[in-house]
Amino acid sequence: MKIKKSIYPVYMNIMFFMALASLTMFMRLLNPEKSIFLEWELFSLNSNSIIFLVLLDWMSCLFMFTVSLISAVICGYSKYYMEGDKFYSRFMIVLLLFVSSMMLLILSPNMISLLLGWDGLGLSSYILVVYYQNEYSCNSGMITILSNRIGDAMILMAICLLFSSNSWNFLLESNTSKLLLILLIMGAMTKSAQVPFSAWLPAAMAAPTPVSALVHSSTLVTAGVFLLIRFYPCFYDQSTYVFLLILSSVTMVMSGWMANFEMDMKKIIALSTLSQLGFMMMIVSLGMPELAFFHLIAHAMFKSTIFMCAGIMIHNMSSSQDLRLASNFFLGGPFLGLFFIISNLSLCGFPFLAGFFSKDLLLENILSYNTNMFFHLMCMVGTGLTVAYSLRAMYFMSSKVSSATNLILNEMSLYLMKIMTIMVIMSVMSGFIVSWLTLPLNIMFLNLNNLAKYYITAAMITFSLMALMNTASNNFTYNFKMNSLKKGSHLMMFLPYFSSQLLSKPPLKESYMLTKNIDYGWLEYVMGMFMYNNMSTMNYKFMYNQVSKFLKIILTSLLLTMIILINLS
Repeated sequence: MKIKKSIYPVYMNIMFFMALASLTMFMRLLNPEKSIFLEWELFSLNSNSIIFLVLLDWMSCLFMFTVSLISAVICGYSKYYMEGDKFYSRFMIVLLLFVSSMMLLILSPNMISLLLGWDGLGLSSYILVVYYQNEYSCNSGMITILSNRIGDAMILMAICLLFSSNSWNFLLESNTSKLLLILLIMGAMTKSAQVPFSAWLPAAMAAPTPVSALVHSSTLVTAGVFLLIRFYPCFYDQSTYVFLLILSSVTMVMSGWMANFEMDMKKIIALSTLSQLGFMMMIVSLGMPELAFFHLIAHAMFKSTIFMCAGIMIHNMSSSQDLRLASNFFLGGPFLGLFFIISNLSLCGFPFLAGFFSKDLLLENILSYNTNMFFHLMCMVGTGLTVAYSLRAMYFMSSKVSSATNLILNEMSLYLMKIMTIMVIMSVMSGFIVSWLTLPLNIMFLNLNNLAKYYITAAMITFSLMALMNTASNNFTYNFKMNSLKKGSHLMMFLPYFSSQLLSKPPLKESYMLTKNIDYGWLEYVMGMFMYNNMSTMNYKFMYNQVSKFLKIILTSLLLTMIILINLS
């Protein structure tokens, strides 16, 4: 058994080695800025070559380093979280397949091999979401894979369009097609769960927490953002990106609003991820893909730490995910509380943590960008709501003493501390290191007017005070009077209903009526029951005739026999 369980450290060491190799390659390619382009021609057909491509530049190597490092830490964390699980080897193999698909997507500028990674992510994420094999997992997995299949269809149509230029390498594409860009944006929106495809992301929390930490930090949900960052130099159309800008800003505000009403710890963190994805999509659509990539890297570091802390809390609360039971953690588990608060403050953009360097830079660039006040306001509200739900989570973790939690509270083991310290250090340091190494100077230094300089700080302080007042006054009394806004705040603004249930109800109702009227109705009357009745009648008549004729023959025979016998005597 011990030999079998060595699968955790073996996979962890493999991922650490890949992270080290990617970091070395990143430093080698960064200065001077170089790219390595590897090409294998598999076969050629009618002057159209089927080629496998690998592009190594500073961006892909840095993202590879991030994915490998987080995957290595998650493999070590799984040893703690999946302890006692019977199928741990299968779990780790699917997890490795998931990471491999993401790496294929990162390194590939070819649409065919990119589709392999894209589909591999969708399939392996479905297997991991339904891992616990209950009804909730089954429903969550189904909405996850069906939402992602829409994006797969868009990528397939984009491949068909690219075929007209005899190459699937999108970096060589010169003639900008608006239709191709719309297809790619739609595909990226499904994978990164933008409105109206947002319902699957909180539902995917049915997966084990190590999977959630990996999916919602650096792999599945960031694939759509990374795709648009990669495509940005090749395709740009301002009117198309305005459409993305509106939807991503709505996603950001909606998910931040709902996170302030949610009581499930994992769903709060999932909605937080959704909010940050909306933020990244906004930056891409405003024409700053380098900044979006910088925030993607910083976000991956602290979000994986938050998920791991949440997993330890769930174990300490006897597998309950209710935020209201998560009390006394700052007192009973000081290291857990320390790790959680560092990563959470990094999410809020607290000065000199990783989130501050990315988020503050993003907000300043948006304020200096020549756009209308609506998007400025949406950005401020979305960021303020991030601060509000982060403070709310920390308030519930530290405000009151619950005896139920206090009895079973265990501090992290030394093994967990070593593993998670890596990610905590990255949550603190990755921001300024990556910004100094990769970002151009014209993005780093901005001249803002006096109002814009204090705009961000004023918005953060206002939302912080509002969140603290609202949380402190909430005594959780049973209030059964629910208006539409309150109900919508708990149900993703009825988005699951509009995006899945509303679409499926009319066809199901129509099919029921058709079944009732045709299969069980006229068809049954004309064919089934009618034929049965007729055949039964015919069968009865045949049997009656046979029996009556048989009786007639027997009686006639008996009569003749009697007559003969009488005459003979």
